[in-house]
Amino acid sequence: MGSTANDNLIGIWVTGWVGARGYESRQEGRVHAALRHDTSGDWEYIIHEPSSEELVAVGETLNKHPARRMTAVTGDSHGVSEAAMVAGLNVVAAEEALMVADMSGQDVEAPRPAEGFTIETERDGKHSYVSIHLEDDPEVVAASGHVAVVEEFAVFDRIITAPEFRRRGLGSLVMRALVALALEHDVEEGLLVASVDGQALYQYLGWTPIGTIVTLEGKKD
Repeated sequence: MGSTANDNLIGIWVTGWVGARGYESRQEGRVHAALRHDTSGDWEYIIHEPSSEELVAVGETLNKHPARRMTAVTGDSHGVSEAAMVAGLNVVAAEEALMVADMSGQDVEAPRPAEGFTIETERDGKHSYVSIHLEDDPEVVAASGHVAVVEEFAVFDRIITAPEFRRRGLGSLVMRALVALALEHDVEEGLLVASVDGQALYQYLGWTPIGTIVTLEGKKD
């Protein structure tokens, strides 16, 4: 049985996520914040199972700063969405999932590249990056991903396959390579946020959803 979503687990995921992306971060009580310099250029707030009072408090900030957003990790996406709307917030999306996997049963050996491709790996302390390139054109990145080790967890992020290379098993190849790199450290479980399209792949690879990601923004004029 893997971990369940709680404040501490969300903090671990946020630490790995901001580390992977180079975001500035801070925490006030249960609310984590990340400065998303590569997208909105403003802060995103992350909280596990926000109360109505917390939604109202963060909502006041979102309404003052339209570029900011809030991410709620919850087991009741419908309830949080309804409470958010009562608090004066708009629901942007509620389809991504926080997922967990047991690392003990994963393959520790780095996979071989698919025919016609090469695999490159980079290590920087507890951060590792994998990219898959065309053998005939190394400048082309067909798929890539990142993993950060936080305590006993491996936090996976930005597992991306270029549209023209999808349905060739490259996403699974990236995950297997990242798992092998993560297992160079003393990790017990993996964490990631999966898109709707990615959830089927991760469940096939043994991952379990433990919460829904609900993205909120302030009311638009």
